[in-house]
Amino acid sequence: MLIGITGKTGSGKSTITKLLNKEDKYFVIDVDKVNHSLIEETTLKQDIIDRYPETLEEGKINRKKLGMILYQDKEKMSEYNKLVWSYLEQKLDRLIETSKKTVIIDWMMLPLTKYHKMCDVKILVDSSLETRLERIKKRDNVDEVHFIARDKNGVNYNNEEYDFIIKNERGFDKNEIESIRKCITLRKRKK
Repeated sequence: MLIGITGKTGSGKSTITKLLNKEDKYFVIDVDKVNHSLIEETTLKQDIIDRYPETLEEGKINRKKLGMILYQDKEKMSEYNKLVWSYLEQKLDRLIETSKKTVIIDWMMLPLTKYHKMCDVKILVDSSLETRLERIKKRDNVDEVHFIARDKNGVNYNNEEYDFIIKNERGFDKNEIESIRKCITLRKRKK
């Protein structure tokens, strides 16, 4: 079984994932973390450095600098996504196929991928721009300009595609999370 959790940057996807997985029943794939580890792998890292040499600092790719380059140029963003995608897709396929547990995939870009259609349960986490900005400034130590650039390259979500939509302005309703957990358990039993 595959559970997809998606939403804009700073909406609370990872928090929902942790709450749903409080008993460690699921194998969680945080795609951002997988992607960050991939861009430090030798072949992909060198490809990125060759295309964006200004992002190399002390032997590592400065992801904030890379992000600002990509967020401001859709053509470069598209080129970068094509470069990284084959590595990322192979890694995600392997992780999903080899998991002995139900998988939760936590990813802002989920609706743009084949994994969205593969999900048995789809959860959208939604928060206002102001709330997300506040969270991202604290979490990622970025300014408003960086956040807005990142956010405008995000995904537009169609609410009708989701089994659950969680509104997250100032925290979550524990009863709502428990209800979702029970629904997931029931769906697993039906399979």
